[in-house]
Amino acid sequence: MVEQRFVRVWVLWGMIYLGLAVIGPGGLVPVPTWPAVNQHLIQAKAWLGLDITVPAGMRARERVIEVMPRLDVTPYFQNRVIRDPREDSLISNLAISLPGPQGVLVPAQDVWGAGTDPRLIAALRCDVGFPPGPAFFLAPLLAVFRGLLATQWLGALLGGFAIAVIDRLMAAWVGIFGLTRGSPSGNAMVLLAGCGTLWVWLAPDGGTFLFAQTVGVTALTLALLLALKGWRWVAGLAFGLAITCRPAMLGALPLLVLLHFRRPLRSVAGIRRAQGEGRLMPELIGILPLMVGPLVLGGTTLALNWLRFGSITDFGYRFMLVPPFLRERLIEHGQLSWAHFGRNFHWVGWQLPVLVRDGAGDLVFPFLASAPQGMGLIWVTPAFLGLVVAWWARGRREMTLLGATWLSLVLVVLPGLLYYNTGWVQWGGRFLMDAWPIWLLLAVIGLRRLPPALSYFLIVVSVLSNCWAALLVAMRIWPGCCP
Repeated sequence: MVEQRFVRVWVLWGMIYLGLAVIGPGGLVPVPTWPAVNQHLIQAKAWLGLDITVPAGMRARERVIEVMPRLDVTPYFQNRVIRDPREDSLISNLAISLPGPQGVLVPAQDVWGAGTDPRLIAALRCDVGFPPGPAFFLAPLLAVFRGLLATQWLGALLGGFAIAVIDRLMAAWVGIFGLTRGSPSGNAMVLLAGCGTLWVWLAPDGGTFLFAQTVGVTALTLALLLALKGWRWVAGLAFGLAITCRPAMLGALPLLVLLHFRRPLRSVAGIRRAQGEGRLMPELIGILPLMVGPLVLGGTTLALNWLRFGSITDFGYRFMLVPPFLRERLIEHGQLSWAHFGRNFHWVGWQLPVLVRDGAGDLVFPFLASAPQGMGLIWVTPAFLGLVVAWWARGRREMTLLGATWLSLVLVVLPGLLYYNTGWVQWGGRFLMDAWPIWLLLAVIGLRRLPPALSYFLIVVSVLSNCWAALLVAMRIWPGCCP
């Protein structure tokens, strides 16, 4: 019965998201093709050494350029094989560099004339920055599907899978806290997860940034469920994929570990008793399989950073062609800084929706939108207000688990609040979605402690808010931008 529900939920939401992917800006409507505008997909192509097919010109035949496996993606842009209006945006987010003295890479924007001198342009090296987890995930699939693989339909299927996984995880979670009976129901919480959060806007998109979050969030949700079920090796692999998509997800480690230890050692006396009984070392050794995946995939990521950018901590951000105002922040305070916290917390915490007006000051469709920098979480998913009553539990074991959940939530969302950019043109703050399963686990506790009428009201408003964003995307009105 559980397996049947899992499949039904996956199919239902996978089909909903697939429909949104088809009619969305990156879909099949109105152009009958899936545009390949995802940097991670191109990175996987470069790793596999897939040849480049250059479309035929007016008098030239189609030609194939052989590519050997490589770390950078320069050939794919030298030959301009991507034909899409968003290509400029894709290129601007590459890590573009020039060879400097002693082989040191120099950011292209630091070199005068890099945009006009043909010799400099010919010398450019193009790398895909950002953590490479999505490319790890795409490479084996690309080897099988080749040209049929598109991140739009893949993101939709992953989005539906994540809903099925969080449904199982929330069902087990309320059992741990003795909240199996009450409102909202499991189906209402699935509705909240499926179209009451930014997930309904994020998962079907398939673009570079949002696809990375789709893969990372799905992997993190799966890791938490597998850890709870005792599947340590697979949980560790999923967690490793999650942190190499979105490094901030490393903050979920306290929750992951305590889900693995379903009978945690709660006190010094308990630790001493386990040590006396010879159980302590096996308990601690049992956590090692959870760490293998993160260590292997994380170590590979650090090695790639070193080989491409000369530093294990550099994901290529200093080589990206960012707008001047963001570059000033990056140079002045760095990528992560408390100097960014106040501004970011305002935009993604409580910033009001904005009214859309024409030149004469009259309200015009879509009437309400998000500011480009973001919109407050309390307006995007007001159901998360239920977290304010999700801070106590009935026993020490449950209280320990709840504390680890709150700690993980703070650790996962904090890097996004310290980041030099809030994420541009969005419905709310997309960086908060790194903690999507953790938000929902705390929300289901809080909502079941609130009066049922209030809980359902918050869920309905959350669904309306995010379905509005999905509608705007389908109409080619990007949330956070004017028509």
